[in-house]
Amino acid sequence: MCGFYGTFLGNKDLAKQMASLNHRGPDDTNYFENKYLYVKHFRLAIIGNQDDAKQPMFSFDGRIGIIYNGEIYNYKELANSIGRKDLIEYGDTRVLVELLSIKGLDCLSSLNGMFSLVIYFKETNEIVLLRDRFGIKPLFYRVEKGSIYFASEIKSLRKIFSCVKFDDRKIINFLDNSEYPHSKDTFYKNIKQLEGGTFLKISQNGFNIKRWFCLKDYYYNFKMENLSYEGYENLLKNSIKLRTRSDVPISLHYSAGTDSTALLLKFKEIFGKEIPITTFTMAYNEPRVDESNLAEEYCKKLNVENHKVYLDAKEVPSLAETVYKFQDEPYAGIPVIAYYKMNKLEKDLGYIVSLEGQGGDEGLGGYLYHIYLAAYDLYISGANKELFEYILKENNLNKEDVIRSSEKILENGFNVHTDMTDFKMKKKKINLDKFVDWLTTIQIYDILINKIPRVLRFHDRVSMSLGREIRFPLLDHRVITYGLALDVKLKFKNGLSKAPLRNIIKSELSGVYRHPKRSVVTPQTIWLKNELKTWAYDRIELLREKKIIPDEYFLNSRNFFSENNSNNSFKIWQLINLSFNFE
Repeated sequence: MCGFYGTFLGNKDLAKQMASLNHRGPDDTNYFENKYLYVKHFRLAIIGNQDDAKQPMFSFDGRIGIIYNGEIYNYKELANSIGRKDLIEYGDTRVLVELLSIKGLDCLSSLNGMFSLVIYFKETNEIVLLRDRFGIKPLFYRVEKGSIYFASEIKSLRKIFSCVKFDDRKIINFLDNSEYPHSKDTFYKNIKQLEGGTFLKISQNGFNIKRWFCLKDYYYNFKMENLSYEGYENLLKNSIKLRTRSDVPISLHYSAGTDSTALLLKFKEIFGKEIPITTFTMAYNEPRVDESNLAEEYCKKLNVENHKVYLDAKEVPSLAETVYKFQDEPYAGIPVIAYYKMNKLEKDLGYIVSLEGQGGDEGLGGYLYHIYLAAYDLYISGANKELFEYILKENNLNKEDVIRSSEKILENGFNVHTDMTDFKMKKKKINLDKFVDWLTTIQIYDILINKIPRVLRFHDRVSMSLGREIRFPLLDHRVITYGLALDVKLKFKNGLSKAPLRNIIKSELSGVYRHPKRSVVTPQTIWLKNELKTWAYDRIELLREKKIIPDEYFLNSRNFFSENNSNNSFKIWQLINLSFNFE
């Protein structure tokens, strides 16, 4: 887990002035330079000793060099597959570079991990920029007069290109529709991100982007199998085993929800007392919304150590600016700030790696609008009337509302909050391409475009700003695709969403088993209307005075602070976010 920056065919002296990424890799720094290429690496030591894992790393035959950010969890199995068990003791970086030397890019499908890579082919004088299947690890670039500059964070590129500014169209879309740039785009002009599951090959003859992983194609591998809860649990168990390979201590982020509880129980099942797990929970000094007592209660029942990390309103102004500095782009408010503070305590206590439950909702249809579309699919197909009725009953829905609201979701191009509030009506009807059914279609949308990309960005920048690594067992490409491919009657057994995960926790914590999906509850609205009102108002006024954003976008702020029943604090947070960029 690391960071890097550099250039190929560009101005090496300019590249050397990029903003440091030492926070991403505080354990070691090294660089490589030749006539065409300059790269600098910042290492966070997780697997392998310092000398054996030093980067940039060249294969033993000298043909392939890599700069690498991430982890290949199945490196031991990969070493065995090429008859090189001896490589295991050197760690995953050595295994990866030797695998690339032997098999080239054909080895990509065998990798299980999160990674962004720069691969240098010495014989042909080419490089490949490459990103993992779902873009867990970042990779940004800027093309400049036939050359390319690249980095793990946008700040490195902004440092050397003063002309790089926010893209006005992206900002307006963010304010109008609450949409974050995704796929190839960022909030900045002329700075792109490499899409997950793609690689960019660069030579003196030009640039060529190719996709090496397609979720929809991979889906059919599982759809042909006889899928079951047992099959899902076996993959999840293997994913957890792989993601606990570490030479440093590991903790678990625990919210007391279905996803993190299933991970906790599976971890205990796998390791028992061999590896005791310590959990950390975000908490708020605001009794009206704090739910951390549930996490504390469940951990006591399971005999698991739990640390509750409280965020207080008075800490927000200074932490908000700190977090923005590392995020580079607008982020999602108070929860991200609380996440930063939790990561800081973990780092202070010596926990360098954490497991995180992100991906359960997206892979198994856990959001309220997933439930609506699951019921809508059953209604229009007439395939399973009994399950349709179960879903309505368990989620307190009625048939007419499901039909009306589902059609509205489709008409808006999925542009609605996951709890079915705040529909953002498009000016014209959106024509969506259905994949298998509407539930699977919106799940893939959330995995590739909507939910997962932006949450991964928040998590990566927060954790790596403190020199920490976050691992996502539920985002193992096998686990999340198996969940996608499960028949709706297995995803929604007896009408309850995410049934495979509920099945794991049923015997241990029956309260969590039947608990409906909870939206993340934070004191953001309460604090912005009270303790943080002056700070928030001043930040927004600072932005307004810059005359950069049309005045119409400040009407929400006036209403929010003057009306007791105005509770959409996200619009306020958008403006606070932007005020940091335009200081």
